[in-house]
Amino acid sequence: MTNRISVVSYLNSVPFIYGIKNNTIYKNLDLSLHIPSVSAKKFLNNEIDIGLVPVAAINKLQNFNIFSNYCIGSNGKVDTVCVFSDTPIYDVEEILIDYHSITSVKLLKLLLKNFYKINPNLKKTTVGFEKKISKSQAALVIGDKAFNLHKKHKYVYDLSEAWFKMTGLPFVFACWIAKKEISQNILNEINSSFLYGINNIDCALKTNSINNVDYKTVKFYLKNRICYQFDNQKKKAMAIFLEQITDL
Repeated sequence: MTNRISVVSYLNSVPFIYGIKNNTIYKNLDLSLHIPSVSAKKFLNNEIDIGLVPVAAINKLQNFNIFSNYCIGSNGKVDTVCVFSDTPIYDVEEILIDYHSITSVKLLKLLLKNFYKINPNLKKTTVGFEKKISKSQAALVIGDKAFNLHKKHKYVYDLSEAWFKMTGLPFVFACWIAKKEISQNILNEINSSFLYGINNIDCALKTNSINNVDYKTVKFYLKNRICYQFDNQKKKAMAIFLEQITDL
């Protein structure tokens, strides 16, 4: 039986993809890549069996288990979930919010309320929104397209770093879930494949195309910004985050 598995289509998932493709389990998987918001919808609509999904979507899902020891997390700066602005955030009237995102939008709302203590207008977006940043308009940008914006704008507010300053905890952006009926043996094999990929990031990068991002930047990002281990501190942080966003 083939199990449908969805992985986020960002560079931070390269180790997961490499691990899966270099494991015998791969022949029993139908692998697809999606942006975070689509991955959650796919699971909700019964279009995938296993997925790397945004944690903010978890409360809307049913019939699943969090099965893996690994996740997409960070401990302080992450570099790829940032508000980019040409004026201080306290002077911004409007923030464009990335249409790729679920978790980061909730995190932004939480930080605006409890950390920055401001209330700018939040505007939904489509493709190319990150090019519309102006003096009164900032943008929440996530994923690979954030890399090349750091030098283009005067102010960069890293949301993972702000969360750490506010809570002293790491942050979890996405975790691995599977339908409850999926065999534990299959999940164990997938989990093992993730570890292999994480332990072989250099090899994973060499077999993956990196578009418009410096190789050294990506290597540093995967090894020093993304924290893949879904440990107790991250589980604690995730529980706190999910509790705090219920009214947002």
